[in-house]
Amino acid sequence: MKKTLLLIVIFISLYSAAFTQSIDTLYRKGNEAISNKDYETALSYFNIIIKKNPNEAEAYNSIGFIYMMRKDFDKAIGNFSKAIENKKDFMRAYSNRGAAYMFKNDVENAFKDLNAALTLDPKDMMSLNSLGTLYGYLNKLPESFATFDKAEEYDPMYVDTYWNRGALYMNLDKYEEALVDANKAISANPSIAKSYYFRGTIYKYLKNYDKAMEDYKKAEELDPSDGEVFIRRGILYLAMGDYKKAVGDMEYGLKLKPELWNDKSVLDYYKEAKEKLTNK
Repeated sequence: MKKTLLLIVIFISLYSAAFTQSIDTLYRKGNEAISNKDYETALSYFNIIIKKNPNEAEAYNSIGFIYMMRKDFDKAIGNFSKAIENKKDFMRAYSNRGAAYMFKNDVENAFKDLNAALTLDPKDMMSLNSLGTLYGYLNKLPESFATFDKAEEYDPMYVDTYWNRGALYMNLDKYEEALVDANKAISANPSIAKSYYFRGTIYKYLKNYDKAMEDYKKAEELDPSDGEVFIRRGILYLAMGDYKKAVGDMEYGLKLKPELWNDKSVLDYYKEAKEKLTNK
């Protein structure tokens, strides 16, 4: 009982200390927590900002972003809507809400919000990439490629454009074209692990396993905490017939990124590797 009371007193003291900080300081600490993926701490800071100023649009937008990272899209949309209510021309909130609607397969509202964002800023890269992805999802390929091409024209250093357009090429089984985009992503920024495991996956489909393995190893070197690196390399080991390494890599990747236990395609690969290892 005493321990519980002590914890409550400590929490109240910390909350009171945080409440006395300036809004700029709270934003800085909240954004730092987001960068560290400490979403609970980030939420506490942004909620304090809203208690200080209930009309603080940026805080609602940040809370919406946190809920979107948690895949709670209804709460994300609710907070993005509050941000827009308090700041009618809040381009980023429209863009974020459009992306959240995409995740909910609400195509009509996604288009509406993304176009609203692009009306406010026609060169916003996040909105252009979301819109290009949405067109691709709807199999409106000319519109999708035209949107990605426009994004590349506006900012050729924005790597997401190459990932998204490359993924569209992969879905169309156009692996050579996807490879061009993967190389562009790496040229634009050679320090991002995702670009290498993205290219590694393309090489796997092209059955160039040696180059795929080189890219996965480079990705691991750049970011050994990214579970997707190991999951993808495990899938490569499965294709190569090394089932022990396949299982080991996929289990380690799932430990680093446990939310992928909910990804059916990942689980199917994992189960296949386990079965083949058992029956070997």
